[in-house]
Amino acid sequence: MDVTIIANDTRGGVEPYLALGLEAAKRGHEVRAAAPDDYATAFAQAGIRFIPLSGVDREAISAHADRSSLREMGRHVADLVPVWARDVRDAAEGTDLLVAGIGGMGLARPVAAALGVPLLRAHLQPLDAPSGEYPGPLSPRLDRLGALGRRLSHVVTQVGTTALLVGPERVARRAVGVGTTPTVMLPSIVYGFSPAVVPVNSNRATRRIATGWWTLPHEAAVDISPDLGAFLEESSEVVSIGFGSMLGPEPERLFDVVAQAVTAVGVRAVVLTGWGGLAGTAPRPDVRAVTAVPHGWLFPRVAATVHHGGAGTTGAALRAGVPTFIAPFGADQPFWGSRTHRLGVSPAPVPQSRLTVEVLSRSLERMLRDSVMRERAAALGETLRREPGAAGAVDHLESVVAG
Repeated sequence: MDVTIIANDTRGGVEPYLALGLEAAKRGHEVRAAAPDDYATAFAQAGIRFIPLSGVDREAISAHADRSSLREMGRHVADLVPVWARDVRDAAEGTDLLVAGIGGMGLARPVAAALGVPLLRAHLQPLDAPSGEYPGPLSPRLDRLGALGRRLSHVVTQVGTTALLVGPERVARRAVGVGTTPTVMLPSIVYGFSPAVVPVNSNRATRRIATGWWTLPHEAAVDISPDLGAFLEESSEVVSIGFGSMLGPEPERLFDVVAQAVTAVGVRAVVLTGWGGLAGTAPRPDVRAVTAVPHGWLFPRVAATVHHGGAGTTGAALRAGVPTFIAPFGADQPFWGSRTHRLGVSPAPVPQSRLTVEVLSRSLERMLRDSVMRERAAALGETLRREPGAAGAVDHLESVVAG
C-alpha cells in the first residue's frame, strides 16, 4: 500500500496523523505525509516521506492571533495554497490513497482528483456524522433543544465546514488543473476518537468507523527534567493545567487564576505554558511551569487535568482515567467540554474568558473529591486504552486499498 496523508494543522491536529503514518510504516507500507514543516523531523524519524507545507510557522500564527487578525492570516494562507497543492500533487504521484481530515481537506480533494486516486476521510471530530444522539462539533449549544436541536447542529456544522473549505479548494483546483472536483471520496470515514465517547453510526450511504484515539507511543522516549520528575514523585496530589497552542488575550491573568486556584485548593500543579496561553514568571513551590510534556506520559501521573478541549488533548485526558475540566477557547473545544460533562467525567465546561479563581477552584475540588466522577473516569479510561486506535484505522486503510 502507498498512502499519502495530508495534515495541515497545529500540533493537536497533526500528531494523530503521525501516529497513523507510523503504524502504516511499521507494517511495511510506503507512507508520505504533507504537514507544516515544523514536523519534518518527527515524520522522518517515523520512516515517512515528508512533504513540507511551508510558510506558516508558530511565530506567524501567534502574531496573528495576538492581533486577532484572522482575515489577514486567511489571506496569507490563501497565497500559499497553490504552492502547497502543486507540491503535494507532485510528491504524491503514484500513491494508492489519500487520507485527510478537515485540516487537510482543502488540498486533498483537488489533489486526489488530479491524481485520479480515492480519498478517505479521517476525522478527529464527528464531522459528516449526523445524529440525534450528540450535537455537531461546531454548535454544541443546540444540544439543549434535544434530538431535533442536535440534528440541526450537524447541519450548522456542515454549512460552517463547507464555507471554510470553498475558497482553498477553488484555489487548489486551479493550481493543479482540475476544473471541478469530481466525487473522489470513499463511502467510508474513519474517526480518531472512541465510540464510547461519541457513538457514530453508519447508514446506507456511509460506513463510519470510530477506532479510538490515534496516539503516539510516547512512554518509551520521553526526556523529563529531573526537577519535574522529582516534583511528580512527591506524595501530595498534582494536577496538570495547560492550553496547548491556544492564545488568549490575557495570558498573565490566566496564569494568576491558575496559581491562586491551586493555592486555594491546596494542590500542586504542572503548568504547561505551550505557545504562551499561560504566562507567569514568579517561582512558586506548588507550581512547575514547563513548555510542554507529552500528554500520554504526563496525564496518567496526575490526579486531574485542566485543558482547552482540543480533540487530541481530550483523548489523552480521558485515556489517562482521571477527571478532566475543559476551559474552551473555540472551534470544536466546547463540543468536547459538553461531551465529557455529559459522560460524567468532567465538571461543566467554562470558556477560558470566564475562568475565575472561584470557578477553577470549585472544578478542581470536585475532580479531586468526587468519588463517583473519579470512578467513572477510571472506568472510561480502561475502556479507551483497550481500543485499537491507529492500528484499527490502518486496518481499514489496508482493506480499502485491497478493494
